[in-house]
Amino acid sequence: MNLFYRIADFASELFAKFEDYEVFIEERHHSRKKDAPSGTALKLKEVVSKHIREDFSIAATRAGNIPGTHIVGFDGTADQISLEHTARSREGFASGAILAAEWIAERKGFYEFTDVMDEILRK
Repeated sequence: MNLFYRIADFASELFAKFEDYEVFIEERHHSRKKDAPSGTALKLKEVVSKHIREDFSIAATRAGNIPGTHIVGFDGTADQISLEHTARSREGFASGAILAAEWIAERKGFYEFTDVMDEILRK
């Protein structure tokens, strides 16, 4: 998901230069998920809003057994471009937690996962 945040950030910076595109966020999760919109969708809105000043909505669907899908869309008069992330299971989130735990083992202080990502991307 953290790579998706970076992609959404870059894309929204590009689309901010074009007035004829409007942004939207859609998310889908299983029917047992209580929060709507999810924290992930709210984080996506925060990321995109750094570049897109106009207000835009988040549509949340809760149904079935959907592990989690998030879409950031840019809708223009001539076309629509959508970025989509679909979690197939919780395995990716667990892998990220292990990666962060290994990364922080020799460090002191307070960090965010973006610090882990920054270091990975610098390599």
